[in-house]
Amino acid sequence: MGKQLIKRRFTVMVTVSALIFSLCAPFLQRTVSASSYTATVNPDKQYQTWEGWGTSLAWFANRVGGASDTTRNWYADQLFDVNQGLGFNIVRYNIGGGENPQHNFLELRAAVPGFKASPTADYDWSSDANQRWMLQAAKARNQPQEFIAEAFANSPPWWMTNSGSVTGPVVPLTDNLKGDMFDDFADYLTTVVQHFKDNEGITFRTLSPINEPDGFWVYSNRQEGAFYSQYSRGTIIQHVHDALVQKGLPTTQSSADSNAVFLARDTINAYTDTTKSMISQYNVHTYYGNDSERKQVFYAAGNKPIWMAEHGDGEANGIEMSRSIVSDIKYMKNSAWVYWQAVEDNAAPGWGMIETDLNDANNNAFTPNIKQKFWSMAQWSKFIRPGYKIIDIEDGDSIAAYDEASQKLVIVTVNDRSSSNDVTYDLSKFGDINGSVTAYRTVAPSNGVTPENFANINVALNNKSFQNTVPAYSVTTYVVDGANLKDHMSSAAIDTSAYYKIVNKNSGKVMDVKGAYLDDSTSVVQYADNGGTNQQWQFVDMGRGIYKIKNHNSGKMLEIQGESTSDGGQAVQYHDTEWRGVNQEWKLIDAGGGYYSIVNINSDKVLDVKGESTSNSASIIQYTGRGSSNQLWKLVKVN
Repeated sequence: MGKQLIKRRFTVMVTVSALIFSLCAPFLQRTVSASSYTATVNPDKQYQTWEGWGTSLAWFANRVGGASDTTRNWYADQLFDVNQGLGFNIVRYNIGGGENPQHNFLELRAAVPGFKASPTADYDWSSDANQRWMLQAAKARNQPQEFIAEAFANSPPWWMTNSGSVTGPVVPLTDNLKGDMFDDFADYLTTVVQHFKDNEGITFRTLSPINEPDGFWVYSNRQEGAFYSQYSRGTIIQHVHDALVQKGLPTTQSSADSNAVFLARDTINAYTDTTKSMISQYNVHTYYGNDSERKQVFYAAGNKPIWMAEHGDGEANGIEMSRSIVSDIKYMKNSAWVYWQAVEDNAAPGWGMIETDLNDANNNAFTPNIKQKFWSMAQWSKFIRPGYKIIDIEDGDSIAAYDEASQKLVIVTVNDRSSSNDVTYDLSKFGDINGSVTAYRTVAPSNGVTPENFANINVALNNKSFQNTVPAYSVTTYVVDGANLKDHMSSAAIDTSAYYKIVNKNSGKVMDVKGAYLDDSTSVVQYADNGGTNQQWQFVDMGRGIYKIKNHNSGKMLEIQGESTSDGGQAVQYHDTEWRGVNQEWKLIDAGGGYYSIVNINSDKVLDVKGESTSNSASIIQYTGRGSSNQLWKLVKVN
């Protein structure tokens, strides 16, 4: 396996099946006959708020940041300026360990300087000037409220390691951080973070102290890397947490930056509750993993945001990358997407969005070769901007995002198959569409098809829908202006500071948390009104005519068990969590006579008393709406 085939890692521990798939995937084209289908967009189902797109600065910034002003500013414009280039607003800054001066293992581009050369040396804040220049250039090209910087470490400084090198341990799969250096490592990282805040105007929002800790890192590797046992991972997080607190820094920790989706899942699940409490964000690398594993990461993360913090692949057209973006956002529900390094060495064909010579000390011209992957990335990063909401689209090939302030809807569709698709995009669930559609596409060369790079195409809006033929091996972006949300019930009609009894029309009984229990997943039933607080509910306004419904007794939210979308799904209470998503969100539809249908946003089904029962303790379930009296509810304010 050539060292460039798998990005910067020629020594990564993965399962045999994942490795075989990763090697074969570029050659296994998805051959499917042409199809016609309708993709319905539902703005009621709103998921994660998008934070942005980005790149790691290691290692390209270590070289390009030292180029002439003209050259390095050109690269910065292409990456971080939304008008001239990709508009990346996120950077991951590599805090270098700094290699032992007795060794010459590291590639030129990967030799990121450290800030402290030995245990007794002073900090050298003039170090790493090239990467620091690119960091500042990224910040300067972004709005302050949108720019996000994260710091990460691949290895402790060489003098804190057992092997005496930042390249890894002498014995694979053993810790390379000395047992008496946990405090020193935490102090090193947080001292760097503090310096950037106090002296460089850069406040790192998060710090990831361990990177791909499951890796098969070995002494004499060509880059920095460190294996950490599960115990050491938790211990490092504890020491870094204490150091951040002691220094009074606002920076929090992210973890664990595992190389594969299943490794991230296992690492998160293995963390103790104490360790989890010290992590504000889970970082995942998606070099390997399937959609089921992405869903498992989403559930393992609980109520914490997820970043896709690293992805890279050797397909130069960006179709494979775009398929990964769809899977990540749809199933893992990450709020940011960060490529490994957007600028790659010529010797790693297909990996970079821009390729140049990064490893020749005698060639500092950095002549760029813009790959089609650059334009595929532009289809995403120029349009789904920070603050947009990811919303539901009934199409496994598409992601939809919406910005309520500008009333702009963005749909990005990927076709990684060998035949075109005729797709109708149904926008009927919006209140009104009073604008037009602007569309762009990038098409990879295949079967005689003429390639296109970010080409403007004509698409016509017709009565809240539009149709387009999506070519084989393409990424297409649709921007719909003037998309207004549909109001279901005026927020003013409900007093969100009050509590209500929710009374069923058929039985006259009220919605009740069974037994007044406080536990998650306790069933919700109907019961005779007894004045208990477990029969009282508060409507939490989520905007756009949608509410969460909170029980007075438990403080927990009404949802459907297991996120079921099927008839008969049981209504339960569960603790409030944004990351459980639209299953805890409801809309009220006026049915006349003071009664409402209460509709779950996730399933689009209504609350129903099972079997039209009039008995105490009858289950409240969800069911397809029929307008029957056991599906209608009156809100009675509690005095």
